[in-house]
Amino acid sequence: MPGKEIIIDNPFHLRDQRYDFYPQLSLVPAQFELDDTEIELAATSIGGPTVSEWEKRTLLASWIDSVEANSNFDYIIIDCPPATKLVSQNALASSDYFLTPVIPDEMSSRGVTHFQNLVKNKIDAKLVFLRTNAGISESETPKAYVSETKIAGIVAFMAKPAGAAYSGLTNLHTRQIKNLRKQWGSKMLKTVNKHMSGVAESMDSGWPVWATYAKNAIPDVKSQMTKLCKEIEGRL
Repeated sequence: MPGKEIIIDNPFHLRDQRYDFYPQLSLVPAQFELDDTEIELAATSIGGPTVSEWEKRTLLASWIDSVEANSNFDYIIIDCPPATKLVSQNALASSDYFLTPVIPDEMSSRGVTHFQNLVKNKIDAKLVFLRTNAGISESETPKAYVSETKIAGIVAFMAKPAGAAYSGLTNLHTRQIKNLRKQWGSKMLKTVNKHMSGVAESMDSGWPVWATYAKNAIPDVKSQMTKLCKEIEGRL
């Protein structure tokens, strides 16, 4: 496995030394080759079959231990697709919490229930089973491994605004958010992430919304994202 060399400290300052927005931020960039890693992991065996399945799902936890990330950082945020591939399972195996974004439409809303069940019954439970049956001792278990990943919250995002509506959103998205709150209660974040100009422009420019000075990076986007992040931080 790689070491600390893949961690980029103060990445925005390295990109443009005129700015020093987030000096304490470090980044491990994503890459398309992770798909190659997925294929290789699926085809690789390490020791016996049970031990192999455990090892393949706790590689990230072992790496976090090896670079002492839990001692050096206040938060470790892992951004991954809502899938159950081995790479995503590695992320869940080393996470205390997971956050589920959901577009407030019928299909995405159904996916929330499915994903919650997968995490609890198929990923966390399977890892506990593998560890027990492989005879992995406490000393052999990565310190970053978490046996039960808790849900930090469900975020309604990409909600479509409708200026004339009482809720400020389209009827469909208003109704779906209401249904989600009824189903999930306090697990739903109060802040709704609206689809606004500014987010895509920030991504295109390669800067966070708080440090983007593009023409369409409107103040409302910064305010919305700040409110959302503070609510998430409060839950953690």
